[in-house]
Amino acid sequence: MNTKDPARARHERLERWRGHPVVLAAVVVVSLATVALGVLAGLGFGGFMEQFRTMAIDSVFDDRGDGDPPYVVVWGTLGVFGCLLSATLAGAAARRYGGRPAGPAFPAVLALAGATAGAWVSARAWLPPLAVGTAVDLVFHHDEPWGFWRWFFYYADWWVPALLLVATSLVLGYAVAGHRRYTAMVRTRGRLPAHGRRVPADVVEVKLRLAGDETGTRVVGATVTVSFADLAGVRRWVTRRSRDTEVSAAEVLFDPARPGDEKSIFVALRRHPVLADWLPVR
Repeated sequence: MNTKDPARARHERLERWRGHPVVLAAVVVVSLATVALGVLAGLGFGGFMEQFRTMAIDSVFDDRGDGDPPYVVVWGTLGVFGCLLSATLAGAAARRYGGRPAGPAFPAVLALAGATAGAWVSARAWLPPLAVGTAVDLVFHHDEPWGFWRWFFYYADWWVPALLLVATSLVLGYAVAGHRRYTAMVRTRGRLPAHGRRVPADVVEVKLRLAGDETGTRVVGATVTVSFADLAGVRRWVTRRSRDTEVSAAEVLFDPARPGDEKSIFVALRRHPVLADWLPVR
């Protein structure tokens, strides 16, 4: 028999780790590992693209490099899986450290940046063609001039890293924009405990959110509508999306000066909620 409220125990556990230096150290270590594994994945991807480039710009009888073991591609494949794991761990550690409701996007930026660097280093060492503009036939001497696609793959040592750089820049922009929105939300949420009002709410409706794939349909969360009365007695309804499917309680934290502002209304669907449990508008 447990003599302590599980909701209170969860609250204390999450609050104990929020802002803890050990968790911050874990974020730094796993983030560095994500970059390193991203570089390894980029080297493997570069080696894989080199094979396609050589087959495209030279004849099938060009056997340079055929005897080299595919260590780079194998280690690059392992780097991809390792990078996915480390990026997931980095996001989880950052979420725990900051008390965030969801993991940040910066681990994806680190992984792509490492992959871009690895692909760039790999591309600088790719095999040159036997002859620029001509697919040299070393056996039957039926040389062929390059067409569009051979010229396209000839410059792959430039556009492959460039595409990865563009992808990194796009994800970086998304991460920065998300961080700005999150910072604004945290600023609003941070002043409400002192200047806002926290009141109980009634759960009006719970709709399960489903997702399906080849393995079947599964529940991935719920959309919950709650109702509360502001200080003027006006009944208001708000809807929030949650990963939890069981609602044990409902509370609302809002700004009494702006009770109708959705951005200033936060909903908690747990007893003894921590900061990450207060759901903002999406």
